[in-house]
Amino acid sequence: MIKFPGSDSYDIEICDGAYRPLPFYLNQQSIKILEDMGVEEHFFFHHQSKELKRLSSTTTNSQLASAFLKSHTIGDPIHFDWFIRKLETLSLGFRKDSFLRDVIEIAVLVELRALKYKARIPVQEGFTLLGIMDETGVLEEGQVFCIVEEDGKPRVITGNNLIITRAPALHPGDIQLVTAVAMPNHSPLMELRNCICFSSKGKRDLPSQLSGGDLDGDLYQILFDKRARPKRVYTPADYARPTPVDLGRPIQREDMTEFFVTFMATDQLGRIANLHKILADQRPSGVLDPDCLTLAELHSDAVDFSKSGIPVSENLALGWHFTETKAQSHR
Repeated sequence: MIKFPGSDSYDIEICDGAYRPLPFYLNQQSIKILEDMGVEEHFFFHHQSKELKRLSSTTTNSQLASAFLKSHTIGDPIHFDWFIRKLETLSLGFRKDSFLRDVIEIAVLVELRALKYKARIPVQEGFTLLGIMDETGVLEEGQVFCIVEEDGKPRVITGNNLIITRAPALHPGDIQLVTAVAMPNHSPLMELRNCICFSSKGKRDLPSQLSGGDLDGDLYQILFDKRARPKRVYTPADYARPTPVDLGRPIQREDMTEFFVTFMATDQLGRIANLHKILADQRPSGVLDPDCLTLAELHSDAVDFSKSGIPVSENLALGWHFTETKAQSHR
């Protein structure tokens, strides 16, 4: 892609490499949206209990500990997972060494904290993949092509009502259902690996419907667990793109310094996300609550701040508070 028209640079830069399919994780935002879409609670509790059992067994079993280290890329440069397996073959389990035991237990503790405080729940029937565009033109609107590599062999994910999203997801329409299709063996798309291919047809591209995503290295999450069956789907958000600030002159070093200071002083991204999480949990209508929808739009503006140069006003970010106060005064 041409990132900066008019530039004299002809360098080609690689944004990322899809060397392996990344795991799928639920989080607090996606769980709440899926819940409001009608997904039954047993889906979430099933995978949470499954992860707790896995982490508990990891600290007592060498094979599971090795698989855990490999899946979380812990100690890859020193082949730590192989070392744990090798010790087991020599009847020298890692639990016999206090240092190795502590390393495994601390790594597991980190995952437990993420599970407790961020609801970071892994789901095996899902992947996180790099998004690209179908340049062959074979995919129709609402269709995607997903291909991953497992044990050195390609695997194509197919099926109707495939759940797709992109983090962070705050708006109820940030999670959509699509149709994952297969391709003939001679198709150029079959040469791809560990990515999701989007259709170039339709009035609006699918990536932009998922939290305003694009194809410059963004990662997209797909979920094909049969337990996750949404009963309803909501219209994606369609926010007006802010016009970037134009100084009308070449950028100077002082402008960059001023922008950095302004960004540090007015950044409201984390605050907006936390407010949205709290309100979505407390309000009867969940993520469909008007204040939550407002915060979702403000979150989108805050994400674009680094590109547009337009900060989110603190008073505007806290506008939901005045709405709540006014509602209480009329009771």
